[in-house]
Amino acid sequence: MPVFLNHGYNIYMKNRPKIGVVEGFFGPAWPEVDRLSYAPFIQKSGGGFYIYAPKQDPYLRKKWREPWSAEYLASLRSKAEHFHQHNVTFGVGLSPFGLGKNLSEGDRSLLQTKLRQLQDVGVELLGLFFDDMPSDEDLAATQIKCVEVVQKHFSGELVFCPSYYTFDPILDKVFGQRPVNYLEDIAAGIPLDVELAWTGPKVISTSIDVAHMQEVKALLKRPPYIWENIFANDGPKNCKFLKLKPFSGREAGVANLASAFAFNMMNQPQLSKILFLASRLVLENDLSPENAFDQAIEKSCTPAFAAFLHEHAILFLDKGLDQISEENKQLLLVTLATMTDAGAVEVKSWLSGVYVVGSECLTD
Repeated sequence: MPVFLNHGYNIYMKNRPKIGVVEGFFGPAWPEVDRLSYAPFIQKSGGGFYIYAPKQDPYLRKKWREPWSAEYLASLRSKAEHFHQHNVTFGVGLSPFGLGKNLSEGDRSLLQTKLRQLQDVGVELLGLFFDDMPSDEDLAATQIKCVEVVQKHFSGELVFCPSYYTFDPILDKVFGQRPVNYLEDIAAGIPLDVELAWTGPKVISTSIDVAHMQEVKALLKRPPYIWENIFANDGPKNCKFLKLKPFSGREAGVANLASAFAFNMMNQPQLSKILFLASRLVLENDLSPENAFDQAIEKSCTPAFAAFLHEHAILFLDKGLDQISEENKQLLLVTLATMTDAGAVEVKSWLSGVYVVGSECLTD
């Protein structure tokens, strides 16, 4: 039987993966004050990068062709400078929606303009994300051409997310059948110095084993850049749950086969800090997932809120919003009323239905 991440298995050795956060979910984007708080948090907890790519920002996705205002560029510059000040690499995820059939000269020119602007405001890492878009038979060829443009006009690090970033058939069901040999063509056509994002065997993978990683590494011709969705709760079903749980289900040795772990967190930014810290303790300190989760709660919360989470995290994870009675919700809200933790405020908002996400997340 495979051995999964647990005490006594050192998975964070010579080939240490890069670890950071990607704000790449559907639903409400994080408030700017919470987003910026991740710069000192990531620096302190030992991560290395942050990618700004909320699906709610239309100028990075369906409206990418529209001009970016001076105010928008100033906002990106401010974010970049803030993360740089804390020695955290700042990235932006650009999803050029509609580039499936071909890369026209007009779109090529627009893409070059966006790349120059991102370079000018201090973005060091570009996520070229083609996730969750309609399929097309020329998908791979067009996307390879886009990578060529990026490498010519952007000098920073490049992470490419293919349209089919997992073997999960849900992508084919929702976005159309993946073209024949799509991933093989992507792997052969995109230079080896470009990272390729992968979520595991599923969009949200409850487990990832070494055999899967070896298969994907051979397929992609490079170690996969794990877009880690284990804590994601951004769909119309998943938003009803708080994924307050240990970072488990990753077989010992998986991290040695990955180039990075980019954690796509919950819609709740402050609660997500607990999960990121717990994951770091597993990957770097070789703690068991359960021990790391408990330690992260104790380090991140006041004693009262820590006790609250220890008591109710399973309820929020397993039962979810719809199966908690109104009476119980009110009792929980009363208990939380005196707690000042930012995470406690998020739990109160979640219990009140603030984080409900609509059908925009099609893979849920």
